[in-house]
Amino acid sequence: MTESYLNISHSINLLELIAAIVALIHFKKYTDSTERYFLHFLWGTFFIDTILGTLFDFLRINKAWVFYGYTGLSFLFYNWWYYTILKKKLYKTIVITLSAIFIILYIINSFNDGLKQYSFVIGASFMLIMAGFHLHELFISDYILNLKYKLSFWIATALLLFYIGMIPFMLLSKHFNLWAGNYTFFIILFFLNLCLYGCYIIGFIWTKKKYNHF
Repeated sequence: MTESYLNISHSINLLELIAAIVALIHFKKYTDSTERYFLHFLWGTFFIDTILGTLFDFLRINKAWVFYGYTGLSFLFYNWWYYTILKKKLYKTIVITLSAIFIILYIINSFNDGLKQYSFVIGASFMLIMAGFHLHELFISDYILNLKYKLSFWIATALLLFYIGMIPFMLLSKHFNLWAGNYTFFIILFFLNLCLYGCYIIGFIWTKKKYNHF
């Protein structure tokens, strides 16, 4: 790995750590909501990306399967979260259907390295649909005037911004080999993560307890 890539990678790890710490500090604000599980999710992400990833690099162990598996579990976690917060029965049914499709395709693609990137694209595309469902429900709800205090709004916005940017890059990576030392690509990757974790951090800081409940 180039020094530039390592610096950007470490910067993303730092964003993960800051988001996890802020989530812990403000945990009391959302402890009565499903969003409370994001505290564990963020710390798990930091542990796997940073600590476990560094350990595997030191031991020269192939970590591709670990990250592929965790990516799949991450998408399923998001799917489950959206299922719990969506109100419309139709939306919930669609989430279950998309989750089933995702699991099947994710397992099938795991046996072909050339198809693994499409697993991410499929999961990310489903994230955009679910984020759209939740934001639509929020915009027609009583929360419309207080969206900035609703933690789920910030999480859904974070996922929407991140995956809108990541989908084209994952598709282009196969054709232009963007992962092979392309500094511009890694800069953009950093800013996408900055949007993701920045929205998380803002959400944890601004949210109020009365807007976070089942």
